[in-house]
Amino acid sequence: MKKKIIIGLIGEQAGGKGTVADIITKKYGGVRLTTSNILRRTLDSLYIPSSRDNLTNLALILKKGFGKAVLMKAMLHEVEKVDSDLIIVDGIRMPGDTDPFIKEYGNNFYLIYVTADQKIRWKRSKARGEKANESKANFKEFADKEKKQTEISIAKVGKKANYKILNNNNTKELEKKVIEIMEKI
Repeated sequence: MKKKIIIGLIGEQAGGKGTVADIITKKYGGVRLTTSNILRRTLDSLYIPSSRDNLTNLALILKKGFGKAVLMKAMLHEVEKVDSDLIIVDGIRMPGDTDPFIKEYGNNFYLIYVTADQKIRWKRSKARGEKANESKANFKEFADKEKKQTEISIAKVGKKANYKILNNNNTKELEKKVIEIMEKI
């Protein structure tokens, strides 16, 4: 049996992780899984809006109550349920988040750090309005979100990534960088 290839994506809000996942799935196939979807399902069942703050609070509560690896262990189960040899895992943020994937998939796990300058990410965030109140946030509010416990370790964990993409330009340039990485993988 061929072992799955797992590509973990890490990066700050609005850095381009979703676009990277879209490029990979469009060109190479595979399936994108996100920890946000796990959290959203839980919030939906509680009839609580899926704002960034609520997603963050739920993640921290789960980690405190059930251990730091609870979301990544859940994600590992999600990975195993998917019938694909290529899985993109979006939602790696904190030290230790990669450990379950490295343990299970070894050299078939690759971490890609997707980042961009903060002002660029803020403008993207406002334009997309993906999460509740995101399009209304001023720069200070956006920057303050990056000081939360779930966000502060991203750059540090990102330094351990197999690949780093600085996504300050357009989608065409990003696609070129993703293809270069995927050819190596």
